[in-house]
Amino acid sequence: MDLRQLEMAIAVADNASFTGAGQQLHVAQSAISRKIKMLEEEFGEPLFKRVSKGVYVTPAGETLLLYARKIFQDLRNAALEISEFARLERGQLRIGAGMIACTYILPPVLEKFRALYPRIDLQVVTGATESLLPKLRNNSIELGVFTLPVRHRELTVIPLWTEEMVVATSVKHPVLAKKDWINAEELGQYPLITFAKDTNTRAVIDDFFRRAGITPRVAMESENVATIKPLVRIDLGITIIPHRAIADEVKRKELHCLRIRNHRLSRQVGIVFCKSDHLSKVLSELIRLFKEHRSADS
Repeated sequence: MDLRQLEMAIAVADNASFTGAGQQLHVAQSAISRKIKMLEEEFGEPLFKRVSKGVYVTPAGETLLLYARKIFQDLRNAALEISEFARLERGQLRIGAGMIACTYILPPVLEKFRALYPRIDLQVVTGATESLLPKLRNNSIELGVFTLPVRHRELTVIPLWTEEMVVATSVKHPVLAKKDWINAEELGQYPLITFAKDTNTRAVIDDFFRRAGITPRVAMESENVATIKPLVRIDLGITIIPHRAIADEVKRKELHCLRIRNHRLSRQVGIVFCKSDHLSKVLSELIRLFKEHRSADS
């Protein structure tokens, strides 16, 4: 049994005639008769009753037609849904990102995406890069916004932003709150509230200390910038953090920031997705918007 046979059976029933079915499908009547006979032999039941005035559907034929019509309707629905995907009228996109990216990078991009394609369901998963990479590789998420580097032969990495890292302190700090610059060797004098060891941002900070020959006094670790900032605000320690993550607090004079003299410390952020010969339209469009936002943000 194949779809062509089912199509012929529907045409015979709709026309109450093998001749009419042949004309509708542009197939010889003999070919239709042969295909229907093959179906009847396969089921072991007659599907149509041939009489002098036409063709009537048997009970077995009614059962087959019920399912055959449903099959063709399901195929039409599938074609419609695929067409809607192509026009970005339906679908789902799952994104993974760290807390800073979720707070400062994703919102303008996702806001524009939602305005353009309101029927696409967007889901965001937060976490450190290392915890999200397995989700990307097993397709639990389709795109990641990660601190780089990310190296894996199955992944495509597009660097988009270089973010300056600065020292942040409490506005009440007795020494540093009065300065705009700090020497690298001074950083070792103060307790450091920093990112967790399994984060790429922490790797950037550790590499800076290693190159500067400084052993930091790590007082606390967290993968969440929302945890770090309040602790710095009450002067439990200093931190090294992307400038955009504290820009608002600095403007409100809730935190104070300093740059490191003779060092331009930065981290790179990019988008990461699985390599493929063909990206879905929905993913391609989101990637385009991230690149567009990078251009506007630079």
